[in-house]
Amino acid sequence: MRKLLSYFLVLILTATVVLLPGCSQTPPPVQAKPLRVGWFLWPGWYPIVIAKEKGFFDKHGVQVEPILYTSYTDIFSDFAAAKIDAAHGGLYELLKINVPNMKVVLATDNSDGAEGVVVTSDIVTPGDLAGKRIGIQGALSGSEFIITTLLRRHGLSRNDLILVDVGPEIVLDTMPEQIQGGYTWEPYLSKAEAKGYKVLFTTADTPGMVPDVIVFQGAVAKKRHPEVQAFVDAWFEAQEYWMANREECDAIIAKATGQRAEDISIEGCRILSRSDNQKAFIKEDERTSLFDTGAKQVDFFISVGDVFTAPDLNKILDPSYVQGMGADVK
Repeated sequence: MRKLLSYFLVLILTATVVLLPGCSQTPPPVQAKPLRVGWFLWPGWYPIVIAKEKGFFDKHGVQVEPILYTSYTDIFSDFAAAKIDAAHGGLYELLKINVPNMKVVLATDNSDGAEGVVVTSDIVTPGDLAGKRIGIQGALSGSEFIITTLLRRHGLSRNDLILVDVGPEIVLDTMPEQIQGGYTWEPYLSKAEAKGYKVLFTTADTPGMVPDVIVFQGAVAKKRHPEVQAFVDAWFEAQEYWMANREECDAIIAKATGQRAEDISIEGCRILSRSDNQKAFIKEDERTSLFDTGAKQVDFFISVGDVFTAPDLNKILDPSYVQGMGADVK
């Protein structure tokens, strides 16, 4: 009888412990902080808006907080200071700042005419740039790389110009009083003619030299690799959805960025699919390889004395995520 009574007491106590608040043996999972991702107005980077608004990030199980910057160069200072987990940027700029252990996980696009130099009407040829004040995005940016490449083709050097630090978003507003030309991109590039200026040249004249990418902090890629893989997967799904549903998605982008839907354009911006990315992360393919383009960019900024130590492309460019293996990377 005592054994039977003891048995029932054990059952009652066990049930009571299970039902007590806070005594569950499997506590609910802790919600991870959202990945804070910096970006700027650029056609190749609009998929982040689609992924957020259409729920593709949620679908793939990752929380993302897109942060739209009003100054492009501020993205890099915040990324270098680890204030954000990831950033959209030009490969050139990111290689130049060379944040320790950073990982480029995908290429968003190749600029193919969507950015370039706008000038006043009296400048007819690149040779006319000599002695003129020309706006660039500061010594950090790839705009200097592209302008210098063009100048060399016409027998000029960057020393023949007066380079002034002017953000792409205010180039048109700064002309002609402070500068006679400047490097800018869409959606500002298309507005040049309406303001009485003209486009002297674009990145269509330097194909393949200006890839844009998404980079993650090394610590984030290491500790939260499944979420980074989920981000990449959601990105490509959003990109595909955008291409298949332009009218709907352009309206979503316009609402999120304060633009008009009719101004959303990818003209001159070659969007890079997952398949394109898989080719871009192959070293042997010089036509499309980020390794090849990155090496040329590094050679340039070292040759002009801006940087003295070459970043290690083999450690920075990580092909595992576009191949769908990032969740297994330790």
